[in-house]
Amino acid sequence: MSHVAGHSSLKNTLARGGTCYFTARSNLSSLLEDMRLAKPTELSLVPRVCEMLYQRYHSELAKRRPFLVGNESTLRADILSELRTDVLGGRVRWASCSSAPLSAKLKEFTEDLLGTELHNVYGSTEAGAIWIDNKLLKPPVLEYTLIDVPELGYHKTDKPYPRGELLLKTASIIPGYYKRPDLSEILCDSDGFYRTGDIVTETGENELHFIDRRKNVIKLSQGEFVATAKLETLFAASPLIRQIFIYARSEWSSLLAVIVPAAHIRDQFVDMEHELKRLISESFRDIKKKEQLKPYEVPRDFIIEWEFFSQNNGLLSDHGKPMWPKLRQRYTTELDRLYEALASREIEKMQGIYHNRNGQTVMETVKMAVRTIIGSSDIDVKPSDQFRDLGGDSLSAVQLSTVLEDVFDTRIPVDMIISRGSDVQSLADYIEHKQGAVIDRPTVASIHGVGATAFHASQLKLDKFVSPNLLAQASTLPRPGGASRTVLLTGASGFLGRFLCLALLADLEECGGKLVCIVRGKDNASAYERLAGVFGQHDPKLDHEFRNLSARRLEVIAGDIALPQFGLDHDTWERLSGEVDAIVHAGALVNHVFSYSQIFEANVLGTTELIKLALTARLKEFVFISSIAVASPTESRNALDEDSDIRVSLPSIAIDGNYATGYATSKWAGEILLREANEKYSLPVTVFRSSMILAHRRYIGQLNVPDAFTRLLVSIILTRLAPVSFYNTNAIMSCLTAHYDGLPVDSTADAIITLGLGHHEGYRTYNLVNPHDDGISLDTVVDWLDEFGYRIRRVRDYVAWRDEFEGALQSLPEKDQKSSTLPLLHAYERPLTPISGSLISATRFEQAVQSAGIRLECIPHISPSLIAKYARDLETLGLIPPHEKRDSRLASCEAERMHM
Repeated sequence: MSHVAGHSSLKNTLARGGTCYFTARSNLSSLLEDMRLAKPTELSLVPRVCEMLYQRYHSELAKRRPFLVGNESTLRADILSELRTDVLGGRVRWASCSSAPLSAKLKEFTEDLLGTELHNVYGSTEAGAIWIDNKLLKPPVLEYTLIDVPELGYHKTDKPYPRGELLLKTASIIPGYYKRPDLSEILCDSDGFYRTGDIVTETGENELHFIDRRKNVIKLSQGEFVATAKLETLFAASPLIRQIFIYARSEWSSLLAVIVPAAHIRDQFVDMEHELKRLISESFRDIKKKEQLKPYEVPRDFIIEWEFFSQNNGLLSDHGKPMWPKLRQRYTTELDRLYEALASREIEKMQGIYHNRNGQTVMETVKMAVRTIIGSSDIDVKPSDQFRDLGGDSLSAVQLSTVLEDVFDTRIPVDMIISRGSDVQSLADYIEHKQGAVIDRPTVASIHGVGATAFHASQLKLDKFVSPNLLAQASTLPRPGGASRTVLLTGASGFLGRFLCLALLADLEECGGKLVCIVRGKDNASAYERLAGVFGQHDPKLDHEFRNLSARRLEVIAGDIALPQFGLDHDTWERLSGEVDAIVHAGALVNHVFSYSQIFEANVLGTTELIKLALTARLKEFVFISSIAVASPTESRNALDEDSDIRVSLPSIAIDGNYATGYATSKWAGEILLREANEKYSLPVTVFRSSMILAHRRYIGQLNVPDAFTRLLVSIILTRLAPVSFYNTNAIMSCLTAHYDGLPVDSTADAIITLGLGHHEGYRTYNLVNPHDDGISLDTVVDWLDEFGYRIRRVRDYVAWRDEFEGALQSLPEKDQKSSTLPLLHAYERPLTPISGSLISATRFEQAVQSAGIRLECIPHISPSLIAKYARDLETLGLIPPHEKRDSRLASCEAERMHM
């Protein structure tokens, strides 16, 4: 929906009474699954997706060919039929491909796959649709002409057909560029024709074919524009390169290049071209990382040219500038052959992956798969390499995940493949752990049934997750007693987890104890550095405190909560079983878009692995961080209190597909399993259902950027827009008594550690909410921002504000949109219902805080000083511009915070 084509498709479909579906994840990792679920009748494709389907086809072909019985043409037809039905839903009746030209081979394949004609659509953001199947659309096109482009060798007099830049007059042309008069002036020529910048050939009346771009910019098949001249400048900085020419066609998804090596290495590598290409490829990766280039901006392969570009051979101008038309003319044929060879080699390698899988190690197969997907034989894939740095993107990560799943019968999460915390070694280790795990590890289907429409508490029984022998022994284990001297913490690298870690380290310092943190990493050292990294940003005091305490009291172990026994070796697991006194489980896959099935391994099986640890050798205190979403009221039930048994008060959860229900359901399942562990095996359990976790009140820059509250503050400050009230002013309860429910992260962490540890028997639940009936609401927060000098304009009509707000957010630069409330705008579709205090009872929490006294003092209100700190933290993080004029009220609040 970030392109005009997406808007047009949506409006066109709705106008015809159809249904549009939106992919579940912005990185497109679920695209094929989404298409299978939606069963579309119309498809608007781009060449990159066609490539993805083409590779999926050849992957299936390579996998099945060794077992072929009969005719291969029948096998190919069967695979196409399965893809048509199982991947695309089997109902496509019309399809188009746009954004970039599609090669003839890929067009033929896609039509065979779809069983219908694939229409070629060409257009632009400025002018809209211009042609379908190379025939101009009249309307909206009113008039067109071609003009010569002599510098590229295109003329209207060319034979057999005229060629030149396409100029148009259309009924749908934009009036100009928003706040860019400089660009608006060059949008059209003096006769009012829109300059498309595209070179076309005219093969008949109103029949045009795209062939090139006028400027040194190429649009790749995935729809991305690449400025080749800029990239040539960047890559020429490599000490191994004297000259470089970058080339691509719009039907390609990647770049190729011609490289003249630097003079000082010519003699050294004249007979070692393969080694030279390897070194140059590595230098490309270094430049990509330094310049933060996208994967598609790095040449996929290149030709070594030993003759310099010069005036003598016509490849440089008299001023020493590259003569791109001459460079294209000289190297196009060779580069086209190289791209074809790469495509053929990719298919051969795909077949090789399946042929060789039983005769090589997991690492060797993973490396082979990565090289195949990236598409370059000259890449020396190392275990420490990250997929993105090798040239991978989200769609190629989907392809890699599919290939590895086919080869190893093990699903590798796409997020893991593209994560900065994962490398090739991590992928191989993950596969080996999965293959070494018990094959019948529980799944959502085995626990709740195939095709379940609701999940039931009665289905969540420990004996489905934990071996009978361990459960039998658990009944005889000694109970915990005394202070917890060794505490195991999960989720320490998360926002709440880092302050749980710090609070635990401070407590254990007093008693001479030890904190053990399970953190994802290649090894223990890299896991420690990953954890230390979350403390080392923005506030030196926080970093110093962590480093000081961790040197004496912290052990970090590399592990993954989604794996059996976290992927730890037997000796480490046994050692922890005997040493650990208490477990604080804050780790979880927090993704509110994911379904229960998608986070089942990390959140439910991860919790059961910890229950196993808690029931081994001796009973351990168990502190579980749940979510207030579990207790929140719905249309069919009231809010849950802190006393009722969740198995009774919430015995079932219907599958409704609403936002965040997958995460909440996984926490509900964890609570149910812990209830049984306490009831049957006397495991002491404390559950904390955490609400909105706000910024730290003291440490600089410590706030949770992706959460709804932070996004809203960023958006209000950047747009300077807010409604007169966020609340329904016609409600029975006055919006003046409305209350926003949130607690600072330092208060939340202190409450969990103070109230959670030292509990040696029973089962307790605390609803960590802000219960104050104080009238401090979102409206109050906006008032404070206005007082601090941010000058927020209040719009009286809520609907008018919502529309203007959305428009303002969409006008923000892309980097600002990412941290804005734009992805969550549906939450502000209508005014909120004002609530006095919290909807959810927190009597036990309030009483416990009063009794604890020393550390917690009281449950804090949201205060002007906290919001002032938010503003300064947002500046520190670069999410909002520096305040132009420091307001006295803001300075006063900051001074108040400094003395806390």
